Amino acid sequence: MDVKVDGTLPLKIDLHVHTCYSEDAITTFKDLVLYSKKRGLDGIAITDHDTVEGAMKFKETGGLVLIPGAEVTTTRGHVLGLNLTKPIPKGLELDEAIRRIHEADGIAVAAHPSVFLKNSLGPGDLKKDVKIDAVEVINASNFPFFLSTRLNMKLAYQLNLPQTGGSDSHIPETIGLAYTVVEANPKVEDIIQSIKKGYTAPRGRPVPLRTRFRKIR
Repeated sequence: MDVKVDGTLPLKIDLHVHTCYSEDAITTFKDLVLYSKKRGLDGIAITDHDTVEGAMKFKETGGLVLIPGAEVTTTRGHVLGLNLTKPIPKGLELDEAIRRIHEADGIAVAAHPSVFLKNSLGPGDLKKDVKIDAVEVINASNFPFFLSTRLNMKLAYQLNLPQTGGSDSHIPETIGLAYTVVEANPKVEDIIQSIKKGYTAPRGRPVPLRTRFRKIR
């Protein structure tokens, strides 16, 4: 994490959470609030696959900050668009998807890079001329977890980009297993700006094996 910002708080935010608005997830709004509070989170980013429908329907409650977003499928791999209120079309070229995220006042985060079993951006995709805003270094669902975390951290350092963490949760029990500590005021706009400036520190642990093999549907 970079220098602490005066007057802000260290907020614990899971920046990669799927809900029942993703076809491969089952988490309801009630689940979202319950497990977020159980994990001691201050907020979460709702990042369903190629849709902001759930993010726009779920509302803030009980002091939990909800960041609208989506996990956008590009021709190269997945990108987390944070602070999105309108969907980004699926299947765009990487540069075009990032451009549209920025035009929508969002930021673009490389989702689970360096992971072969997911639709991920690799080091060859994330060159310095690609205008990605941050790298998801810790993703609780990544396997092998420690190797991918190390590779992701190396990539973030090479690109001199902020580092984030998120659970990539598709079921309630895994919410908050990985998260980002963000120095910011508890407002979506302030959190987004702090992430962009690198006032972040990824934290977390892998999804337990017994949970990993649980069937979603």
